[in-house]
Amino acid sequence: MAHPVASLDGRGKQPVYLLDFSVYKPPEELRLIRDDAEAKARQWPAYRGLPVEKVDEIKRFMFKVVQQSGLSQTGTYLPAGINPMITTAPKHDVEACMEEAEMVMGGAVQELLDRTGVQPAQVDILVTNCSIFSATPSLASMLINKFKFRTDVQAYHLGGMGCSNGVISIGLIRDLLQARPNSLALFVPAEVTSAAYYPGLHKHYMVSNCIFRMGGAAVLLSNKQQHARVAKYQLHYNVRVHTGQSDDAYRCVTWGPDPDGSNGVYLDKKIIAAAGAALETCLRRVAPKILTWSQLLEASVNYAGRATGLVDWKAWKPSFTQCVEHFAIHAGGYAVLKGIQQGMDLPVDAVLPSFAALRDYGNTSCSTTWYSMAYIETCGKITKGQTLMQVGVGGGMKGGINIWRSLRNVHTMHPAWVHLANAPITEADLPRSIQAAAIPVSSKTGCVASKAEAPLGEVDDAKASRRQAGGKAAVDVVGVSAAVPGVGVEGDDANAPVAEFML
Repeated sequence: MAHPVASLDGRGKQPVYLLDFSVYKPPEELRLIRDDAEAKARQWPAYRGLPVEKVDEIKRFMFKVVQQSGLSQTGTYLPAGINPMITTAPKHDVEACMEEAEMVMGGAVQELLDRTGVQPAQVDILVTNCSIFSATPSLASMLINKFKFRTDVQAYHLGGMGCSNGVISIGLIRDLLQARPNSLALFVPAEVTSAAYYPGLHKHYMVSNCIFRMGGAAVLLSNKQQHARVAKYQLHYNVRVHTGQSDDAYRCVTWGPDPDGSNGVYLDKKIIAAAGAALETCLRRVAPKILTWSQLLEASVNYAGRATGLVDWKAWKPSFTQCVEHFAIHAGGYAVLKGIQQGMDLPVDAVLPSFAALRDYGNTSCSTTWYSMAYIETCGKITKGQTLMQVGVGGGMKGGINIWRSLRNVHTMHPAWVHLANAPITEADLPRSIQAAAIPVSSKTGCVASKAEAPLGEVDDAKASRRQAGGKAAVDVVGVSAAVPGVGVEGDDANAPVAEFML
């Protein structure tokens, strides 16, 4: 596969290597069985004293969300404090949150250190991420205390950054490594589901309880030249965008009190359009950097022919599988994955890793793409020189894409995916088929009507231009917002929220 550009991201001359990473595998006692959990959750304090009809209505709503979500009905995990299989009353105070954070983040870090042989004293930079739970001391400090990192470790904690931060923070770590040569950086993205648990009765806030699950990752990066021989990947590009200038994008996903004062994650129906616009911009920026020479030539000829008005050609649409072999897409929900898959015209095999992550681990927020990458390494085959695209999107609204190039053949048995190592999933193994007919979307569901037929990655006639970027023809790719459908809960819920897309 010939790529037009082999240089590194222009922000710095030092290469950034990904030595290894791990994803947390929760213990089996925390596994969630849907039917059993639903029956036991009916006894929780929030539902006591409510009319049976009201409880049934709430449970029907949540059942539909879970049924459409793409999550396994006999898998995924929740911490003990909010797991109906274990507790008779949810516990999501600071103590419970800290317990989950140490379990998940500490577990991921320990696995990574054990596999690589790296000692805590060798780590120069530590970056942790958790959107909702903000501990004092910070979660970075918690890990410093647990693993006894050096006193001069450069430590940061990122909060409120949403699901995209597992991808876009790689750009921050790249910049930190550029400023500190010959260094080793540890990145630990995780979401504490105990803090995100919603105890109230408003449907717009209930969606997160249905598809948000515990999980986290630990990622070891370096700019040391000697690591070029042992690293798995090298970062070639990191693209991030922030569309928070728009009020709709800024407010479409928030955490705060409902009308009754109970805190939870609120999802507005405009989240679909906002997420699509962010991804659209990311793809437009990264496409000219990764398309092959032949694709750039095709795009140029297509534009030139249409510009003359002498030919009636359709706008050129890039095939991303010609320049990228592996895809790790944020597993926020069934609808977003299917929408991006259709919009980018990706084959089923290219998105199975992300659907697998959604099925077995649910929406783990900022760590979903790392679960997808771990699946690829365990159940697939990555060979030297291949390219992997990591795609994230989350509240703010923010979008990000990382382009990794493999430096060697990669096959790692991640504990989180050992159960599928000898039997990778097929589309038939998913709770919902990727090729299934689209669920009807009415005005109740918050679908995006604009650009309804525009495919992701199509070159827009109004915006296409023949720019020169370092001597290369560049193209504009658009349409991602149209490719991410809104799927809601139909029936009597006139004000049903977007029940498919938890960022």
